[in-house]
Amino acid sequence: MARPPNHQRDEAISLMRSLTAQHGAKKGLRLAREQFPDVPAGTWGRWRQMAVGNVAGADAKALTSLAAEVRRNIPTPKQLRADPVPATRRALDFWTMLDELEHDARLMRDFALARGADGAVKVRVPFALRDAHKMRCDLIRLALQQAEVAWSTERAATFYETVIHEIGAESPECQRRIMTRLARVQGEAAARGF
Repeated sequence: MARPPNHQRDEAISLMRSLTAQHGAKKGLRLAREQFPDVPAGTWGRWRQMAVGNVAGADAKALTSLAAEVRRNIPTPKQLRADPVPATRRALDFWTMLDELEHDARLMRDFALARGADGAVKVRVPFALRDAHKMRCDLIRLALQQAEVAWSTERAATFYETVIHEIGAESPECQRRIMTRLARVQGEAAARGF
């Protein structure tokens, strides 16, 4: 003999469908479950299957559609090759990112340390403290590398300007030929993407 239908089933299924449409599968189902805490887990699972189907499949579909949307918004390598340096500047704000990482390292350090009742600072989580120190050392190394690149670039630019200026003082025709050739070489490098 068949079991009599549960009077809560239709209401629960309707609620699951509306909440998952509003809040997404995971949160919607959790909110719906809170409304029916007395329903056994097996019964709830069957009702969930009837209401929204396989949630993992829905999440996979959402992930696939998100991946397609991200792919549509990423510029192609050909678009980036036209002028790679400004694109990099727009994509990365080095100093802001470095400040954020430094803040994270400080948070990790604060988590690793605790102040005792006597006021002394004690290590609460040694591994977190070690990782915070390692992270800060990496940040210092990264900042030094950035400063080295900036200094080298500035020095090379000064050297370049000095040589071109002195050549121009001796032979403006030679200076013009050099500048034309350098512009052509730079254009070819930009077309290759480096």
